Amino acid sequence: MELVIILDVLVVAALCASTIARGFEETLPLAAFLLILFPNESQVPLPGLFDLTTQRVIVVVLFVLYFWRGRKERAKQHGENILPLKYIFIVQIFWMLVSTVNSAVFTVSLKTVLSQLLDYYLTFYIFGKSISSVKTVHKILMGFVGAMFFCSVLGVIEAQRNWSILSLFPPTTHQLIVEPSGESDRGIRVQATFGHPILYGSALALAIPMALFLITQAKSVKRKVFLWSAVLLMFFNIYKTESRGPWIAAAMSLVLLAVLGGGQLRRYLAVISLLVVVTLVARSGIGDSIKNLYGATLNPDSPQGESYQWRYALYDIAFDHLNHNGGRALWGYGPESFFYLGWQGPFQGHMVPYDSCDSSIAQLMIETGYVGLLIVALILFKAGLSTLRDSFRLPKPDNYLCAILFANICAFCFMMTNVAIFGWGQQTNMLWVVIAIAMVYPRLVLKERGRLEAQPASMAEFSSWTAKPSRG
Repeated sequence: MELVIILDVLVVAALCASTIARGFEETLPLAAFLLILFPNESQVPLPGLFDLTTQRVIVVVLFVLYFWRGRKERAKQHGENILPLKYIFIVQIFWMLVSTVNSAVFTVSLKTVLSQLLDYYLTFYIFGKSISSVKTVHKILMGFVGAMFFCSVLGVIEAQRNWSILSLFPPTTHQLIVEPSGESDRGIRVQATFGHPILYGSALALAIPMALFLITQAKSVKRKVFLWSAVLLMFFNIYKTESRGPWIAAAMSLVLLAVLGGGQLRRYLAVISLLVVVTLVARSGIGDSIKNLYGATLNPDSPQGESYQWRYALYDIAFDHLNHNGGRALWGYGPESFFYLGWQGPFQGHMVPYDSCDSSIAQLMIETGYVGLLIVALILFKAGLSTLRDSFRLPKPDNYLCAILFANICAFCFMMTNVAIFGWGQQTNMLWVVIAIAMVYPRLVLKERGRLEAQPASMAEFSSWTAKPSRG
């Protein structure tokens, strides 16, 4: 507990000092770094209320600093950003409250709604309202990559020494069950500061494309060396998570970048592909372990096969309960209610308790009904479609970042079908910041390009005016 309190004090001091010294907008990259770095275990329990996690401390401090300095800074820069998704968010919040009123566990649902408002929607609002330049966007991405680089170093230690930094923090319960010390039938599965190896792998699948984009923007050799080191470490870590979903999400992201990205990104992807092939040839055991894991997935009697089949069973039991109750089909059983419902149902010929939910899609459907699932789908679809459209509309090379953001959103949506990834954990903080960037980035590009294009004309006009002979 003392360690957590000390860390919280240091975080508050760092954010305040950065804002005073450099301004609020310049503090956003540091905040992005810290939001990803700290585990959920870094928390101070408040009996009867929330657990005061370090992430919540960061968001609350950011909110205060935004109203103290951030709004004034943006006012000087011709106003705040307009968030295109704000009306859908209002509908989402309203429907979560409707679901909460009808919840099977009202208190739990109410705390969940308030925590999501504080943890994620407020994060989206602060970042979306405060970013005023493309340079800030690049720095925020660097903050994410820096945090994942640090986590990757911890992941290497975890893989080699079987020691996790989470052992320094008080143990907490998660939606996903983790084997002691990361050990399982797949060996040691690294998770760094995340709640589960799958969540860690999902965050890596988002951060790798960011790092590749930043390499294309890097001017110094030192920064390129750092970013390439981060990419290689992140690939090692995503492999050591032993998680099929993040592997597929990462591969899918890289394919999207190969299609939508520029020539430089494609060259980097070619280099990575060559390194992967060389590694698989030189270390045949890696290829064998991947084949064995996917082979086990197709065997329903293996633990991996049972895990895969469990996702489909979740949909079956969700449909069975929702389709026989009109009200529950609309608003569900209440946010975070799944783990309190005590459902039992058939699975592979046996009646078993449904006490884990390995799909955010199924969980949203059960907890907020078909309407709640549709609203979340609309938010993600609108953000993804807008980003994809901007990847074609914006001029090169600015449009390449849109390809990165689109790949991030697609990867996260894919992972929502594989694990309960939505609504908790550092990777969800990353998602909402990515969406906030996606919504404001095109306007920033066009604004800055407009200034650059207008500047030569202004200079020419000034030169012609000063060249006029005086009539005096």
